[in-house]
Amino acid sequence: MVFAATFPILPGKSDRVRNFEKEVAPHRAEWDRLSHAGTFRFYNVYLSSLPIGDFAIYVFDVQDPSKAGRPFTDSPHDTWWTGFFKDVHGADLRELRPEQMAPPPLCFGWKA
Repeated sequence: MVFAATFPILPGKSDRVRNFEKEVAPHRAEWDRLSHAGTFRFYNVYLSSLPIGDFAIYVFDVQDPSKAGRPFTDSPHDTWWTGFFKDVHGADLRELRPEQMAPPPLCFGWKA
């Protein structure tokens, strides 16, 4: 199942998204382990610059969504990831409720 979420980037924080691969590098082994355990098939981060500001678009595919979520811990990986997200987007991942992460309503769909 493919998911996508768009978050505004706080002023002056776009370079952190632009350099996400470097940001995750020190945590890569744990990122890979958690991604495999969560049945992620891919996880992409895009930077979209619009006249109203910059946005990060997170797109990922999960084989079993029930395995994708887990509580955050005080591990170096989780501390970095939740800190990155709060610094870049102003949102605390530890405080998000499931209903805030629900897929948005489909307004139009087409497929062959």
